[in-house]
Amino acid sequence: MNKRKFTQYAIYAVAVLCAALINEYIIRYVKKHIDQQGYLLVLIDMLIIVLIFAPAFALVGKYTKKLSKSYLKTSKKISNSSNGTLLGFTVAIIILFILYANLRHNINVLSDIKGILS
Repeated sequence: MNKRKFTQYAIYAVAVLCAALINEYIIRYVKKHIDQQGYLLVLIDMLIIVLIFAPAFALVGKYTKKLSKSYLKTSKKISNSSNGTLLGFTVAIIILFILYANLRHNINVLSDIKGILS
């Protein structure tokens, strides 16, 4: 795979993962502040997603793609080697992995790493 294709795929992957993570944070925040239960909660959730999150998710995707692109360009500039994109992508995936593990699975990766290194 050539470098340009890899950069495009890396930008897309980081943008999608960031947008999904931001969406998860927003959904958790909304669920925390809605006091309804049962079917009414389901309807409220669906209404919020249709009216607010669909357009917001498109905007978040647009901005995270720009942020991802600038992040990967910066990592290329910092690293003088031709593997700057790979380095930036690897760091981004590690950070996203830690955030996903914490948010979606309640796993504290940093404390586990500290425990292994101690």
